[in-house]
Amino acid sequence: MNKYYSTLVVLASCLLLSFLYCPPVNVFYDDNEIFKYFGLLIHKGGVPYRDAFDHKPPLIFFLNYVGLILGSWGLWLLDTLLVLLTSLFFLDLCKKFRLSYPWILPLLFNLLIRNFLVCEGIGMTREYTAIFLLLFFCVMLGKFRYKHLLLGLLTSLTFFMQQDQVLTLVPFLIYVLAGDDPVPLIKRILNMGAGFLVIALPIILYFAANHALSYFWEDAFLFNFTWYAKKKSLLLHFRAIKDGLVGCNYAITFIIAVILGISTLFLQNKKKRLVLAALLGVLLSFYPEYLSGKLPAPDFYYYFLPLTAAIPILAFTVFAFTEDGFLRDKKSQLLYGILLSVNVAYTDLQHATHLSRHNTDNITTRPEVRYLRQEHLKDYQLFIFDPAPLVYVYNEFGILSPSKWVYHHFWRWFDRWDADHLILQSIEQEILQHRTTYILDYSGNSDNYLDGDNIHRWNPATYALWQSFLKEYYTPVYLEDPAASHNIQDAPGANPGSPGITLWKIK
Repeated sequence: MNKYYSTLVVLASCLLLSFLYCPPVNVFYDDNEIFKYFGLLIHKGGVPYRDAFDHKPPLIFFLNYVGLILGSWGLWLLDTLLVLLTSLFFLDLCKKFRLSYPWILPLLFNLLIRNFLVCEGIGMTREYTAIFLLLFFCVMLGKFRYKHLLLGLLTSLTFFMQQDQVLTLVPFLIYVLAGDDPVPLIKRILNMGAGFLVIALPIILYFAANHALSYFWEDAFLFNFTWYAKKKSLLLHFRAIKDGLVGCNYAITFIIAVILGISTLFLQNKKKRLVLAALLGVLLSFYPEYLSGKLPAPDFYYYFLPLTAAIPILAFTVFAFTEDGFLRDKKSQLLYGILLSVNVAYTDLQHATHLSRHNTDNITTRPEVRYLRQEHLKDYQLFIFDPAPLVYVYNEFGILSPSKWVYHHFWRWFDRWDADHLILQSIEQEILQHRTTYILDYSGNSDNYLDGDNIHRWNPATYALWQSFLKEYYTPVYLEDPAASHNIQDAPGANPGSPGITLWKIK
């Protein structure tokens, strides 16, 4: 067989699957729009957390900033190159350990990470941490001159992209530090610490220089443990994970991989400790659900993105180090590779046959958005209140919000959020300070918010204060098709509620 065959298979699959998410047909999701907004903010001299609130670590914002500089296809290009680089590294590892079909597991990685039910388009933080996890594994088993420095660097990239995903690395970090290695333990630790600082130190210095270190700490770290963490029983978490895996068509792949891994612990395998680490990596991939309790809501299937690396890694530890005759057999590895891949391949094929160039039409075709598009707005002249998907409008117009609070679902998620209304008052003060010309207000349309099995509503006192502010300082703009402007039933991330005036102009 041609020695380049495996490379061509991986290269073609990676590019073809990535093109399913190129800008004209990319899946629309509000988190990605928020990340793009932060890229725009940095581009205009703003500082994350100080000038706009979000509770994600900062690397996703800087990545979107670089993507913005590169143009409309910039982020897609960066994303595709990262996935391709990771796939080729993984392919090289599979070849070095003489897997019968070295292209199967890199192909599985691409099929999983481009599953439209999970990935929510390109650019999600957990997509990149999955990439870093697989790269970490490749470096860990490879022969690199600065191996431990690179491992520390990848750990830092993971931490500053999505903090909780460091837990998925923990079993492998223990394996590296506790395993046999000619490099002394203290030197391994020091080298990994140095690699961690390569990423961490510039980030800390950036926020310190911009007097935003306290904002960074409070928003990207304290917030998640203070507000975002949600307690429920382990049984409920298990049911949520099970329902979610079925809903996103990962269940069969997950079950086969775990059965292979557990079985291998009782069969002949040269690296049982590594297999155990890989199994723990799969288990710890579910920590996002344990932290937030958002599953099985389909909007949070992206919590399964860590599995896109953890499952191929587990399968690799089974096939690469097995001494069992059946698992070493070429036909067996091909059969298991097909069983692991076929279900997600079907899901990806289904997505490929239903691509659409109209994923944002339910925002861009609204009468109020068409009206504002003709106004040629500048920074701070528009404020959008409520649904996070409408952050898209800021990005389309290339303008900044007058307030750091660019999305507002916390008022509906958390009963105690802004109980003293200080945040709401700060929004109102900033709007008045900038003499913001227009306000898009959807609070009356989305007072009900479905989150899994829970329905969240606006606090009546908060809603009344906001409406009082609007009526005092703004006047409604009546459009030609008011019924259409009231209806946001089809808006991503929003649910229909009682109709109300959408567009307001300063008196």
